[in-house]
Amino acid sequence: MRTEQLLIVAQRFCEAHRVRIVNYSALVAASAAAHARIDGIAIHDNIYQAAASLNDVLTKVEALSGNNKEFAAICAKIYLDSQEMA
Repeated sequence: MRTEQLLIVAQRFCEAHRVRIVNYSALVAASAAAHARIDGIAIHDNIYQAAASLNDVLTKVEALSGNNKEFAAICAKIYLDSQEMA
């Protein structure tokens, strides 16, 4: 999931849960973790590992003022759903 996509999900989540984005860098880091490559080689073997990495970063580096675990889980699910449809 790209940073811009994470931002859209975060904005919708914040509206629904009455929280706010407090760390935009966390969104960038989560996107980078999901799509990470070293010397052009993906560090994740599959979309499930990438989704887990996205979830881990959003859980540990809190992007929102609250409900970060729920937000991380939703983002990972959206990521998986979008990759499975591709």
